[in-house]
Amino acid sequence: MLLAWIASSTAGVPSDIAPDPARVLPLTAQLFVDPGLAQHTYVSLFRVVVAVAVAIVAGTGLMIAARFLRLTRILVAHRLLPILNAFPTVGWALLAVFWFGVNDVAVVFVIVAILLPFTMANVWAGLLTIDEDVYEMGRSFTRDRLRRLRLIVLPQILPELVSSLRLSYGVGWKVGIVAEIFGVTSGLGYLMAYARTVFDTALLYAAILVIIVLVFVADGLVFARLERLVTRHRADTASSTFAMEVPR
Repeated sequence: MLLAWIASSTAGVPSDIAPDPARVLPLTAQLFVDPGLAQHTYVSLFRVVVAVAVAIVAGTGLMIAARFLRLTRILVAHRLLPILNAFPTVGWALLAVFWFGVNDVAVVFVIVAILLPFTMANVWAGLLTIDEDVYEMGRSFTRDRLRRLRLIVLPQILPELVSSLRLSYGVGWKVGIVAEIFGVTSGLGYLMAYARTVFDTALLYAAILVIIVLVFVADGLVFARLERLVTRHRADTASSTFAMEVPR
């Protein structure tokens, strides 16, 4: 793709279609270090990180309540989750503008609203695999629900939480950019909308490359390693449990 881009930019293709990589790549670097441009990058990153954290916490709390409180199970797992899955992204964006105006809260709200069903579905799948015998054993040792949640439930759904985190970060960028285009005055989405209005294709390409770099680096250096660590821990725990249960 890079070779095709270079070839097209040097073969007389108009710059508004295939800008020169020699201009785009330095501009991409400036979006990380130049104070005037980098603020847009880090504002978008902040919004995505905050929204992912809120979605993970809220989605996990809702599904744990649905799993262990019968009164909320039908409401959350069988009513709220399908509705959130079906609600369109543009609908959330328009509602956010009506409710909060054009600001950071509106952008974060849209991202959270879209990420919430992803998190809820993953956490629900993990909660359904919890070993009931282990949970009942925990109940026999303590009546403290928070302690059982901390020592039994959360460790068993940790792989699903990490999977939700990894998925939500990538999807959060896609949703966040769309939300920023709706009118905020900062962020990479705003920068892309500005580039479109002034026909600065190089800036548009640079903003897209920045998003790819942020997602690729975070996925490879953080989420993939964290997922391997959690998976290995679960395998070691399962092996230890099996060894304890084998009759001697």
